[in-house]
Amino acid sequence: MSKINLKNPRYRIPILIVLIGIAGAFLWYQQFYIPTREIIVRTRQQHKNKEDTLRTILALKPQLEGLKLEFLQVQNRLDSLKNIFPDQKEIPKLINEITGVARAAGIVTTKFNPLTDIEREYYIENRYNISVTGTYHGLAKFFAFLANFKLIVNLTSMNIAANNDQTVFSEYNGEEPVSTIVSMFEMTTFSSKK
Repeated sequence: MSKINLKNPRYRIPILIVLIGIAGAFLWYQQFYIPTREIIVRTRQQHKNKEDTLRTILALKPQLEGLKLEFLQVQNRLDSLKNIFPDQKEIPKLINEITGVARAAGIVTTKFNPLTDIEREYYIENRYNISVTGTYHGLAKFFAFLANFKLIVNLTSMNIAANNDQTVFSEYNGEEPVSTIVSMFEMTTFSSKK
């Protein structure tokens, strides 16, 4: 067996090349392979998580149409309840509705005064003092229309009397007086408390 003499260039250069190759391979392993491997592992885990999420979404997708339909039904129900029990009192809208109802019944609204609201635990009572004049049958129609409002309407403190002042004329009947009775009452509507 012969001894390897490192001073001999014939052995020294190949040994240096092998050592430099080992050192280069070690540096490549430390600097590139390990971080790249960690990125690959992390990416695979993220891919697996996203596939799991996608499988869950695909499994729930058939229920989506049912939930959309249920949401629309609940939204429609909420909208109808808001018509009955609005979020806030809407005086201009209420005046327009009462005026329309009064015209349809052939009576005249002579007074519409908002009163102080009363706060309850879950709702607010919106009170109004109203006076109308017209015929007996017109007043009955007016009250029937109020009973069929979308809003919940309570009428209290009602007073009906004969109209001695015949100065109110119908715009529909020309110059004939149509005001035979006068009614004063308190009307209460309700709005939700926020």
